[in-house]
Amino acid sequence: MPSSENDRSILLMWLNLLGWQVDVEPDGDNLVGVARHVAGDGSTFRIGGCAATRDELAYQLFDAAMKIVDVRGQRHRRSPLAA
Repeated sequence: MPSSENDRSILLMWLNLLGWQVDVEPDGDNLVGVARHVAGDGSTFRIGGCAATRDELAYQLFDAAMKIVDVRGQRHRRSPLAA
């Protein structure tokens, strides 16, 4: 269910719950967003997007954040032991 332009997107709320600081600003007819995250090991990540609606922007930011989480998770997984 889409949120209205005056409400926070559920995906943006999830990013906040996952430790991302999200800033959204209007830029003409579009919205521009930047999300920042500092991981437990001190690494910092920054993602950005631009879209016509808050929900489109939220999806862009959430998708980019989950790609970072996926890549970091793959690095931390150990390869299976040979039998």
